[in-house]
Amino acid sequence: MSASLAAVTRHHRVVLAVALALSAGYPVGQWFASPGDGALSDLSFFGLLAAVVISLVLLIVTSLAQRPAVFIVRPEESSFSTPPSFPVVATALLFTFAASGHVGSLVVSAKSHDNLLEKAALAVLWMAGAGLLLTGAWRGLGVHLRPEGLRWREPTGSVSVPWEAIAPGHPYRPAVRAGTLTLTYGRPELVRRRGLVLSRRLLRIDNVHAWFIADAIRHYVTHPDRRAAIGTEGEYRRLLHAMRDELAGPPVGPGTEA
Repeated sequence: MSASLAAVTRHHRVVLAVALALSAGYPVGQWFASPGDGALSDLSFFGLLAAVVISLVLLIVTSLAQRPAVFIVRPEESSFSTPPSFPVVATALLFTFAASGHVGSLVVSAKSHDNLLEKAALAVLWMAGAGLLLTGAWRGLGVHLRPEGLRWREPTGSVSVPWEAIAPGHPYRPAVRAGTLTLTYGRPELVRRRGLVLSRRLLRIDNVHAWFIADAIRHYVTHPDRRAAIGTEGEYRRLLHAMRDELAGPPVGPGTEA
């Protein structure tokens, strides 16, 4: 299962594009279904229902799955990045197919002129939510460690945190299953926020082992001389060894569950 999820995560844009194309099936089926023949309408409905159930199961499974203690090394961006979040992808799929159902319901109402305004409002709201989630999933929301500091993206903005802004000795390890990591700033005036971001302190970490990323950030806060090499394979190997040697607690490595 973990290998399959990892493959889907790596090709998350293909998955999202296919899901977006399939989501058109239900509204199209409702549009072309004749009043006397419900076969096409039923087929599109059960197809949509199956897609919603599969997305919901994937969301539950991935939310409970073991998180990888690993970064993606990106030399072209000089960064260590967390993997794309499969829970974010699964949530986007769920909202996309749910929005498809509301658009299909709107099509049916348009034919019968029944509750048209109400159905239109619901369809617009669900499409807006799905669009926001699809944008975030497509962009690959995650945390990026760079020579100059941290950067993370959200669907409507991004936050840049220079290493010098983080208080020495932070961040502390959160709970192992924590979905967010709270940063403690010594110089908050250095933090830069672009777009609409609700918090400059909370990192979403549902796609990486919570202790692994907390330890890595604290490592570079403590060792400024090692920041310049971030983004290289050699520095990544050195980081893994340093984290094992310096930090108390269970060993941290790819796939390790503390």
